Amino acid sequence: MHAFAAPLQLVPSFGVPGILSTLILIVVVILVARVVLSIALKVAIVAAIVAGVLWFFGLLRLVPFL
Repeated sequence: MHAFAAPLQLVPSFGVPGILSTLILIVVVILVARVVLSIALKVAIVAAIVAGVLWFFGLLRLVPFL
């Protein structure tokens, strides 16, 4: 057995099914990332608003724990 035979067997064949499955995987990853980022953006906006309200109430000494 040659030294290069084993690594060459691990290389996938670049046929139409391999290319299509790769493209489908990329599309799924992009769609999932868009959903996760939109949820993260909404959570960050709500957290910024809550932090601002608590800071404002802390300035007025209306919240005893701040």
